[in-house]
Amino acid sequence: MKTIAVIPAYNEAKHIAEIVSEVKKYVPDVLVIDDASADATRELAKRAGATVLRHPINLGKAGAIKTGCDAALSLQAEIIILLDGDGQHDPKHIPEFLAALDEQTDIVFGSRNDLNSMPFVRRLGTKMLEISMKRLFHVNILDMQCGYRAFRTRVYALLQWNSNNYHADAEITARVGKNNLRYKEIFIDTIYHDSYKGMTIIDGLTLLGKIFIWKLTL
Repeated sequence: MKTIAVIPAYNEAKHIAEIVSEVKKYVPDVLVIDDASADATRELAKRAGATVLRHPINLGKAGAIKTGCDAALSLQAEIIILLDGDGQHDPKHIPEFLAALDEQTDIVFGSRNDLNSMPFVRRLGTKMLEISMKRLFHVNILDMQCGYRAFRTRVYALLQWNSNNYHADAEITARVGKNNLRYKEIFIDTIYHDSYKGMTIIDGLTLLGKIFIWKLTL
């Protein structure tokens, strides 16, 4: 089945070439969405073998992955793999995603296997989000904020998100539950090249509120 990897990237010149090269070991077609980077992200991604689409203005991750998914659909992709452009998602897991995405599965979520190493407050917040998603949308995964995912394009219309920020990953998860899509979860390694910048307490509370709003509006 035709598979396309979609990688949003903003000022990722430090990592993008290596990511593209590694992804191409498993998926020949790689789309990098350069979200108006001010560095050499575009040139380095192209040199590494990716097809690059560039936003003239920064739209954020939610906008970048939408551009990539729309483009992949126009290229007749049957499977889309999403992974971040900062090098945190190890491409070695791509075969695991593809193996898990069988005919009875619509989407496969990646969940970071190092959640227990988070500070207590952040771990507590992650658990609250997990419980809320399970209770309200009946989706039982540990890490709704991980953007490493693979899905069949036949369900893309049911996943399309309205969020324009980092809430897109969680909204996609909610839409999986809302539309009773079939899902699996696999655990992945996370590579932290730079200082890890997770959600703040305010971010977590805002997202928790969003989940309750989505229950009423999706």
